[in-house]
Amino acid sequence: MRREYAGFYHRIVGRLSRVPGPTVELGSGIGKFKAFKPDAVMTDVEPTRWAEAVVDAEALPYEDGTIANLVLLDVFHHVPDPARFLDEAARVLRLGGRVVIVDPYCSPLSTPVYRRFHHERTDLAALAFERDAQTGATALDSNQARATLVFYRHRDQYLRRWPSLPIVADERFSFLVYPLSGGFTRPALLPAFLYRPLSVLERALRPAAQLLAFRCLVVLERR
Repeated sequence: MRREYAGFYHRIVGRLSRVPGPTVELGSGIGKFKAFKPDAVMTDVEPTRWAEAVVDAEALPYEDGTIANLVLLDVFHHVPDPARFLDEAARVLRLGGRVVIVDPYCSPLSTPVYRRFHHERTDLAALAFERDAQTGATALDSNQARATLVFYRHRDQYLRRWPSLPIVADERFSFLVYPLSGGFTRPALLPAFLYRPLSVLERALRPAAQLLAFRCLVVLERR
């Protein structure tokens, strides 16, 4: 899991905008992003020992056009009202600023695995852009299908509603290593010595990402 999440952070850093301004991580958890982006601002929806500020993704406390990057790792699917967040992102980002999201992806392989073995809800029948009554009662409520719905299944609708925040990059990945890691709560099924060869195999499987992926990266840029 440490290796996998280090890979997620490297992906994020490689996609950040270089325009002037702060990089803000929303839902920064235990603050690991600092090891990869030392000047990033750590925030969370509740006070924690690692957060530098308490920030609600649906009511960002920043002036218009002042932020270079918003980073969300395993956070987008916890946002109750994605439309409000996207409106806020478009407001606070500088021209050329970016939202960089890494979140679960619901493929034909990952969806039944998430539903069977993961404690978080995975509902592909939910409305993509509407406030979700089942998400937001507590900070850990979620719908793991949210990014798949908003940025993949309903991409045309997204692009019509947020033309100033187009999708400039997306990637689906994590086919083998991530599910075999056991996540944060289950025993690892992957011996450490197999990590590198399976990572090589994953690169060979990229053409089948739509069918196999457990994760996605989406980059939005303020235009």
